[in-house]
Amino acid sequence: MSAEQYSAQEARELLGYPTAREFKKAIDEGFVADADYEGEDKTPYWSRNCLDRSEPLSLTGIAKLAGVDRTTPQKWHRAPTGKSARGSLKRTAYPLKSVAEKMGVAVPGFEDAHYPRRVVVAFLKAIGYMDKRGRLVAEIQQKGPGRWSPVEPTIDPRRMLVDANGIHEVTGEHFAVDPLTRGRLRHYASHATNVLGYISKPVFDSSLAKGRVPEADGYDELERPYWWLETLQRHLADVAERKQMRKAGPEPDGYTEDGKPFRLLPGDSYYARKVDEANPEKT
Repeated sequence: MSAEQYSAQEARELLGYPTAREFKKAIDEGFVADADYEGEDKTPYWSRNCLDRSEPLSLTGIAKLAGVDRTTPQKWHRAPTGKSARGSLKRTAYPLKSVAEKMGVAVPGFEDAHYPRRVVVAFLKAIGYMDKRGRLVAEIQQKGPGRWSPVEPTIDPRRMLVDANGIHEVTGEHFAVDPLTRGRLRHYASHATNVLGYISKPVFDSSLAKGRVPEADGYDELERPYWWLETLQRHLADVAERKQMRKAGPEPDGYTEDGKPFRLLPGDSYYARKVDEANPEKT
């Protein structure tokens, strides 16, 4: 099946319906558009455009879907002005709209604060409120504002040119992605701490401040830094290389024609004096 077409289970995960019964009810009541394609066995499939024709969500609907109070979606719609927690200017004043732009989805109801349901679910997955199946993450309920970290790596809303296994269609490189949306996985500080083998997040934060850890690959819609898994893995490989270099001693003074390293002896060494004695004309 084409990556542009989704089964009923995939469609409800993209739209954040926790059960097949709720998804069917939404279709019956007209909140979700009917499937626009049928397989040879009459199995229904939905395209992304079809899913985006689902009933848009108001801020009240977003609050209900996310399990938060009514004021939180207002901040997601139009973030408070000013500076971020790090003192820098905020990267986006419109967190929800920024996700729609990354997905290439129009938001005709922006001025009235209405968003396509697929955009809202992608936003909630990106910031860690929902898991990859479109279900609310119990551990973060009632967290409220602040710098809390998502329980698991989250899904970037930008779709990569990769297959379900994360193999890039052009370069053949492998990326850690969500198989359904093809979005890369964002690893936050707590996840990076585990990947890099630090004993605690404060130790990781200290190493980051000292420049011993790569700078973040980006900042999410709530201004929290994240890293791609590939960045962390490259850093791990570099760490192993640096350890080997430290154990190898001083760098060689040069290399022979066949590529072998050599070091020059000090002029006062026994062997250097012997060479000078044997070749007085060169001294």
